[in-house]
Amino acid sequence: MKSNNLNRVSKTSLSEKQSVRTTFKISENCINAIDWLLKTNNLKPKELFDIICSNNDLVNLAAESAEKDNKNNSVKHTRKTFVISKRVLSLLNKKSKDDKGKLIIQRDLIVEKLVLLFKALLEKHTEEEKKKEEKAQSIISDFWTKAEEIEKQLKNLLDDDNPILERFGLVIVLVMNLVSAIESKLNNDVPIDPDDFSQSG
Repeated sequence: MKSNNLNRVSKTSLSEKQSVRTTFKISENCINAIDWLLKTNNLKPKELFDIICSNNDLVNLAAESAEKDNKNNSVKHTRKTFVISKRVLSLLNKKSKDDKGKLIIQRDLIVEKLVLLFKALLEKHTEEEKKKEEKAQSIISDFWTKAEEIEKQLKNLLDDDNPILERFGLVIVLVMNLVSAIESKLNNDVPIDPDDFSQSG
């Protein structure tokens, strides 16, 4: 009996993951936001919609916003076809109807609000992360300056070929590379590789 139940659940899950082609009528602003999200995060449309629609609070917020703005058709909309999962399509269709199956919100407007809300949240998170990383860079730069002062003290204390000096010199190089890597992340969006201690840009 348990095996049958597991098989049933597994089949349902696989069915929901199946790809379907669907067309949304959305604004140019929304299309640009989708393109930006796909490019920035190296995602396919199906993956993007899976991620966006996995957050129930965000979906509910988008539906509420769409319901308030349901009759606003002043913005020009374009038909755009995407490959998404059956689960996402089912969720969006369900959100657009009431308990009796009557259409209460335009499905495409929910998509519009959902994409723009997600992009705004992602941009906010990125901005907050950038501020923290700028502060981290400042802290590490201060440490680098102090480390160089300590190196001068060690050079006055120890012989040039002392292994302590050599090892401490490596520490300074690692810190210097990290500062440069953070700078490249902040200025050019180059990801910091946690395993590449030689990365400096």
